[in-house]
Amino acid sequence: MLKKITLALLVLLFLAACGPTPTLASPTPSADQVQLEEAAVYAAMLKDMFSAPMVVIMDTTSTDPGGVDNTAATVESVMKNLPGIDKSTAESFKTRNDKSYPLSADMKLGVQYVLLTQTEMNRFFSQNQDGWQAFYKNYPDAPGITSLSRVGFNETYDQALVYEGTQSHYLAGAGYYFLMVKVNGTWTVSIKSMTWIS
Repeated sequence: MLKKITLALLVLLFLAACGPTPTLASPTPSADQVQLEEAAVYAAMLKDMFSAPMVVIMDTTSTDPGGVDNTAATVESVMKNLPGIDKSTAESFKTRNDKSYPLSADMKLGVQYVLLTQTEMNRFFSQNQDGWQAFYKNYPDAPGITSLSRVGFNETYDQALVYEGTQSHYLAGAGYYFLMVKVNGTWTVSIKSMTWIS
């Protein structure tokens, strides 16, 4: 009888060891961890967009050429063109872009970048000079002036939504929403949806 109980216990232990390992819900990441993930999303998206050696980025976030005022309506429209987007990703994006936020000057983006203030941009486009000529005189390697949103994430931080818009001349520019996915620790572009062009 003791042999049967011992054998039964050994079989149960063996089956438990062979079964799937339970996964624990990951703890909420810290603000620093979220900032690192956000920079990694920017880096992957910028690498997909540009081959330029440097990028000029506005120093505050926006979700379209007008700023952040139309974020909720824009996201609702964009979601129709991004199949597979998690509702939590879209909600996070709207929450994290409730207003314009300053971008960090020490992000690791995999490319040289400059943060441009609105005052500096106004100086380029002041009267009595061609603003784009003045801009490219200062930043000849830049693809234009780029604006970024904050990044929205799903609950498991393996899907992200981000806006990027670049104006490269008076009538040359476009804006996109990118659905990004993280596979094996690396962010990649899943789908991008154009929201404006000039």
